Amino acid sequence: MKVGKTGALLAAVAVNLAIGFGLDADVVAAQALQERGTWRGCQPENSSIGGNFSALAYAKLIEKELGIPPTVDCGANVELPIYVNGVRTVGDPGLHQCDNPSLQVGDCMSGSSVQRYVGKDVDGRARHEVVWVSFCRHDGRDDEVGHDIPDSVQMIGYNRVTGATAFFESADNREWTHVDPATNKLMGEMPGIDDPEAFDRAYVRSDTQCVACHQADPFIHNPFIDGATRAGAPNQTVVPRIGGRRSRSNTPYYVIGGADWDMRTIHIEDNECLGCHRMGMKTVEEFMGDHWHPSQHMPPNDPGSLTGHFEELLACWTNGPESTPGCDWIIPPAGDCPSQVVGDDYPYQKSFNRANPEELEWTERPPFANPHLTAHQPPSG
Repeated sequence: MKVGKTGALLAAVAVNLAIGFGLDADVVAAQALQERGTWRGCQPENSSIGGNFSALAYAKLIEKELGIPPTVDCGANVELPIYVNGVRTVGDPGLHQCDNPSLQVGDCMSGSSVQRYVGKDVDGRARHEVVWVSFCRHDGRDDEVGHDIPDSVQMIGYNRVTGATAFFESADNREWTHVDPATNKLMGEMPGIDDPEAFDRAYVRSDTQCVACHQADPFIHNPFIDGATRAGAPNQTVVPRIGGRRSRSNTPYYVIGGADWDMRTIHIEDNECLGCHRMGMKTVEEFMGDHWHPSQHMPPNDPGSLTGHFEELLACWTNGPESTPGCDWIIPPAGDCPSQVVGDDYPYQKSFNRANPEELEWTERPPFANPHLTAHQPPSG
């Protein structure tokens, strides 16, 4: 059970004291672990603002940790390429009808884009510990849900040192965005905080907990998102990767203004799937429901080699940590607070953080139909 250096030190001290006093070390260690699983309520200074704050008020709230949000120019973002049978495609071939669907209902619409920004303070000073990402989403999911889902613009800010995170969602953005008929790319510049009235109209606070999908870390990675790479560094994705072997899945993460958001993920000590990152199993459900199975793709250099470790996590997720020996709920480190094992007394449990067996019934992706594209030709090169 990985709970940060403080928790591990306390448990070790308890065991050593037990041995020193001639007590049963196993009993004392068990008591120490049980105490570690009790909600201690340690979290950075935070608030619970729900969806009632204006975007500008939220921008003020996050300024200390994240500086100011960037001004998003969708036209300057890096487009997410869409491929059908290896050929880059413009338009919408239909859900799951491309090589690299979004894994969010299988969207294959071209024209979405992302960008990365170095954080900066209101006076323009760079904050290299802060990274922002914008996502201009040209949405093609209407052929699944039966009505048109509007295009959207999102921003995520993240402080690598403290874990402080902010999510921004666009409101009706048609005042500032449009689709280029020649390229099918979502274009347009969103207002920044230097235009407070427009910024408040352009963005809203999310009505739902963003961590229902962004469980493990602020940034989601999948073949759709990772198609956008940095100029001059094709092996580096625009959306930053958080974690790695050195972190051992212990990267900090909390949501400013989301003090009551459910930050739990499951943890099994020495599970190699968790060697580089936490595992958000609700996100895994989403991916598997879109015909993407982790064992076919992970780990990147040897897909399928950790299938047994993934099955361990899947069993814990399905049965619940409370019914699975050796598996715990944890919340990530945040600010000066270490990672914590939490139990039934964790006060922010939400229904989304439970297994849905129907989503876990993975099936092969349906074969490509004859792609029905818009009248655009694939870009040259």
